[in-house]
Amino acid sequence: MNGRGIRSEYDKSTAFPTQPFSLMQEAVNAFKQSMKPHLPYLAILGSITLLVGFPLFEFKIMLGHDALAYLPRSVEFYQGLSSGHVFPRWAPDFAYGYGEPTFNFNPPVVYYLTALFHVIGFGFIGAQNLALFGILVLAGLGMYLLAGQFFGPRGGLVSAVAYLFAPYLLVSLYVRYALADFAAFAFIPFAFWGLYRYTTAGGYLRLLIGATSTALLILSSSPVSLITFPVLLSLFATILYFEWRGREATVILALARGLLVLFLGLCLSAFSWLPSLLEGEFVDLGRRVEGYSDFRIHFLYIQQLIFPNWDYGISVPGPEDGMNFAVGPIHILLAAVSVWVCWRNASSLRQGGFLVLFFLGLIILVGFFTTGASGFIWERLSILHLMQFPWRFLSLMAVSTAFVSGSLFLPSLRMDDRLAGGLMWAFIIALVVAGFPYAKPQGYAAFTDANISPSIIAAQDVGTGLGQLDPVWVKQPPSSPTAQRLIFIEGEGQVLTSKVTFTDFDFVVENIKLARLRVNIFYFPGWKVFVDESQRPLDIANLTGVMEFPLEPGVHIIQVRFTDTPIRMWSERLSLLALMLLLVTPWLIRVFRSPTFVSSLIPKLHLS
Repeated sequence: MNGRGIRSEYDKSTAFPTQPFSLMQEAVNAFKQSMKPHLPYLAILGSITLLVGFPLFEFKIMLGHDALAYLPRSVEFYQGLSSGHVFPRWAPDFAYGYGEPTFNFNPPVVYYLTALFHVIGFGFIGAQNLALFGILVLAGLGMYLLAGQFFGPRGGLVSAVAYLFAPYLLVSLYVRYALADFAAFAFIPFAFWGLYRYTTAGGYLRLLIGATSTALLILSSSPVSLITFPVLLSLFATILYFEWRGREATVILALARGLLVLFLGLCLSAFSWLPSLLEGEFVDLGRRVEGYSDFRIHFLYIQQLIFPNWDYGISVPGPEDGMNFAVGPIHILLAAVSVWVCWRNASSLRQGGFLVLFFLGLIILVGFFTTGASGFIWERLSILHLMQFPWRFLSLMAVSTAFVSGSLFLPSLRMDDRLAGGLMWAFIIALVVAGFPYAKPQGYAAFTDANISPSIIAAQDVGTGLGQLDPVWVKQPPSSPTAQRLIFIEGEGQVLTSKVTFTDFDFVVENIKLARLRVNIFYFPGWKVFVDESQRPLDIANLTGVMEFPLEPGVHIIQVRFTDTPIRMWSERLSLLALMLLLVTPWLIRVFRSPTFVSSLIPKLHLS
């Protein structure tokens, strides 16, 4: 028997791959071959992405509504990572050094990306700008992948350019500087593509992209994921309807695949959203929906969706907002063209046209939810109140209008090759000319890395979000930084030594009689105080909401620790378990498909 025969026999007797390196090489070669037709289009897309993101390479903080909100958080988040916290939750220098559970309630994608570039060697400002450019790159690639799946490379490129120049995407980056909402643009197209492709065709890579992009979407922006996840479910139902009418067995398989993508996406991101959801009662989230953040004063008027009004102001009651909410003239024109495309393909919607119809319907639905006509729904669905601004639905408007912009290149239209090339360039040039003047900030802040450090953050109380994340026990927020972490408020004594790190504090104290001590840190579930290695009950019934405890005479070792609550611990375990399941899926598939495994499930019949 030759070597090939031996290998063949071995393959039949085991569930494990015998040629991992050759299989990997074959996959790499196949990937290279499949990418060759796309390289010219990707080169064009890369050049246009540079045009859109060129201001980021100034490596300065751009002026915007939230211009100085994210940098302090990035500094605090990086401190947590450097201290060994894989999932940082506490910002110790916020609130004048009393701390806040900032990262227990803020999705972390922007901060992880910024930390990645900071580790490479860039300052925090440069790292943050490079993270934003990376998001732009992913946004363009995601839309090219999604639209190209149905419209081919030309249509994919047109849709990607329309996405990068979508007015609301530019507003999110260059006007609002809302980096969490902006980050979501990178993952929405990948989530749609992964869900569609894995549901319809299976394949581990599609599962990997679908599940991770869904998770990263949730880890980018809570408001945007809140409105996008139901749309993913609607797309899933639409796919099942158009693709498998009357084919029950195929529907069951597709149903299982789609649910697996969404389930894994939720589980992978559970370490962030689950504690945020279940521990929200411990912070005053009501402040997020009061005053300026009340959704009732931010509804749009229909004319605002049609007529551009580009400026760098803020959203105000009425139609005279200082920022642009228009969909964009070229985007509206291409959306109108897509209506004609649907009419021409009415008899063959299953060949991709159904998704054009889906996103056209989404455009109408999204437009409705941004206007006051939907106010009765907003009033009844209290979960929508946390979105604060109805115009946040324009994130899905940008995705939908960008996707349908490439619909004229549906293969079923059988367009002449030269005509298709000419139309592609005409659309791209029109989108660039219409959008490029707005791909820039109003200016730059005179702010450097030297202006931001943990000590400066604590001294100046920057980046804390106006007390929105103060624990509910804080009745009277401090107005100045704390001088010491541990102080005597009753009795006599002294702190002999102290060691203060991110969320770990160690003290040696001496007191000659019964005393009462105060730890100048806001209490939040997870904080514990140990005296001589024995946990002490805490008194937090004070105006500041800090931790107090009695102390007997003597010399004592006091340890203050921020620990995981059961909710955080189990949510992290759930995410890690989902990650392990996702990584071992190829091996599980091989096991389940192996003849040995199948035969072990079938009992042998013995004839007497």
